[in-house]
Parts: sequence; C-alpha cells; structure tokens
Amino acid sequence: MGFQTPDSSTCRRSERVSIAFPVEVLGTDLSGTRFSERTKTTTVSRYGCCIPLPRVLRPNQSLELRRIGTNEMAVGRVVAPMGKQAEGQLYGVGTPESCEALWGIRFSSSSFYQKVLDQTHDGVYFVNGERRITYWNEAAQHLTGYSAGEAIGKSCFDNHLGHVDPSGHPLCGNGCPFNGVLKDGNPRELEMFLRHKEGHRVPIQVRVLPMRNDAGQIVGAVQVFGNSTADEPADRRVLELEKLAYHDSLTNLPNRRYFQLKVEQALQEHRSFSRLYGLLMFDIDHFKQVNDSHGHEVGDQLLKTVSKTLVQGLRPADIIGRWGGEEFVVLMPDMDAIALGDLAERCRVLIAQSSVASGSAQVSVTASIGATVLNQDDSTESAIRRADELMYQSKHSGGDRTTAG
Repeated sequence: MGFQTPDSSTCRRSERVSIAFPVEVLGTDLSGTRFSERTKTTTVSRYGCCIPLPRVLRPNQSLELRRIGTNEMAVGRVVAPMGKQAEGQLYGVGTPESCEALWGIRFSSSSFYQKVLDQTHDGVYFVNGERRITYWNEAAQHLTGYSAGEAIGKSCFDNHLGHVDPSGHPLCGNGCPFNGVLKDGNPRELEMFLRHKEGHRVPIQVRVLPMRNDAGQIVGAVQVFGNSTADEPADRRVLELEKLAYHDSLTNLPNRRYFQLKVEQALQEHRSFSRLYGLLMFDIDHFKQVNDSHGHEVGDQLLKTVSKTLVQGLRPADIIGRWGGEEFVVLMPDMDAIALGDLAERCRVLIAQSSVASGSAQVSVTASIGATVLNQDDSTESAIRRADELMYQSKHSGGDRTTAG
C-alpha cells in the first residue's frame, strides 16, 4: 500500500507545537547521495514535523526519522519545502500514521495543551517510555533554572535535577515516580526537593500521570510540579527585616542582632508557657579552602546557596539567620530533642547535595551542626554558647555531622 498523507481534517486536529526534539534523518538528497544528518525539529505534530537540513531534497521523497537517544523510527515523506533557515533548508515532513511513540507525547487536542502547558503556573514536563524528556514548559524553566533547550533530550535518570525525598534520599533509582507510572499506569503524588541550576534546593509538590496512545498503551508520562513554599509571605518578612535593619546584606537572612532578640523572646515563651524551642548552629566545613581555591565570589555564592537551601528546606515558622562568616543559626519553635535531631540531619544532607558552578566544575560543601533545646535556666548567651560548643564537637570529629546535647 502506498503512502497517503492524512486528510485536512486530521491535520487540523493535530495542531503543531513548537518543540525542539533531536532527531537523525536518513535519506537521499537531490544529487542521489545517501545521507544521515542530525538536526532538531522546529515544530511537531501528531502526523509529522518541521526540520532544517543542510541539503536540498526532492518534494515527496521518502525519509527515515529516528529520535536520538531512542530506538524509535518513523518513515515520512517531504510534503512541503518551507524556505531557508540558518541551519539550512526547512522541510515539512509528514507521516502516514501517528508518531506519538517517536515523540513520546500525546496529541489529543489543542485544549489539552492550552490547559496544561500554556495556562498553568506549575512546571510541566513530559517523558517518553524511556524516561527521556520530550517537553518542558516555561514554568518548569522558572522553577528549576533550566531552559527547554537544556532539559529536552535528557533522561530523567541522568539526575540533573537531583530529586531527593524530604529525608534527603535520592529518588532517581527505585524511588522514581516515573518508573512506577510507566509500569502500572497509576498516578503518583509526592513531595520532594529538586536541585536548582544555581545549586540550592527547592521543595516541590509533584503529580505524575501516564500518557496513553489511542490503543490505551502507555507511551510516556507527564509531571506537574510546583514550589510547595510559593505561598510563603517571604516578601513581607524581608521588608520587615529591612525596615528594622536586622538583615544580612549578602544572604538577606536575619543577622546576629535580630537572631539574639528572637532567642531572648523564645526563652520568655518557654519560661511562661513551656513552649519548646530547638536551636541549631551550622558551620560550613573547609570554607577557607573554597575561597582560596575558587575565589571569594564563588564563596559568597555558596553562602547564598546554603541560605536558600535552609530557607526552603525548613518550616515557615523556623527563623534562619546568618551568625557571621560561614556560620548560620536556626531557631525552631515546638521542637523537642528527637525531632530537632531529625531536622538537623535533613539540613545536613540537603546542604551536602547543594552546589554552585566554578568554571566547568561544581563546588559543594558540607556542614558541621550543633543541636540543642532551650532550657528553663538558659540565658540567650548560654543557649547560643551551648549550640556553638556542640557544633565545634562536630567539626573536631571530622565535620559533615550533627552533635546534639
């Protein structure tokens, strides 16, 4: 049976979407030379795509398309030369059957794209059956720092987003929600942290849904995610701190003076109402070596990254401050010793998994932590001194650990 292009009504149902997929194109050019060229699509529809090629092709000639990084193949035919681009001649290539398996997305209707891709404030991305990213919307770029060009074509198991659960355990192996959805088709919802391109950790709420072709077979999955602290009134809190001149200019965290006042207030609440408070003190391990090896600009960026990781990794009620230099402090209301130790370990793991770029290298750090709870007979100075001493016990024991007392 010969090749037949889909009728016009079918083409209208499969509106083209601007997506850059890396593909390998095999065929014979106008001179009769057999070629294999790598390029990227400019738009994709259910029944074909537009591709630039540095060759002149005959109208209606046959081509083979292979999605790079997969074994999926589609046979198409040149249906329309569309002029020149910087990458070469642009051609419209049609396919006789839906190539959803090749692209890894479902072209069900334009309203689907309007609702899920164009009108949402959540991040959205698609993966095909091999967990390779096939679409990345603007909200995903905003939440992660990665553009569509940097994300599309990567496999989620490349771990460039470094997904971890709230305890800091990596999810890109057995815990990957895409794995489960692609196997059984059941949606997943969970909370996790991703690693922003700038290095800090971002808490997100995730929903993963299967995508099926017309036969009901699973051909990929879609993840919809949003920042779980997006509604936090951070701007109001920062303005308050700026008004009182109690914030640190580098990290925009409360400074030492503001934090001392909050500890004093917490001690008063503890004595009057027996409200529990936990106190953490962090010291970045080997920070001088970072400054010496990579420069103070990278060191400052690391301090900002650590502060962002702490702010987004802890509760809205927790007060995080910069004590000075490479030292940070956290005051946690309604926190007993056991819960305090768990949260301190969570912070330690998240800090160790954060990083910043220095040239072609990624620079990461660890933290030594002291954890204590406020006592009835504490003063502001004695409580902070005890956390400081516990922190230095962690540092003298090799660093990258928590000591509680």
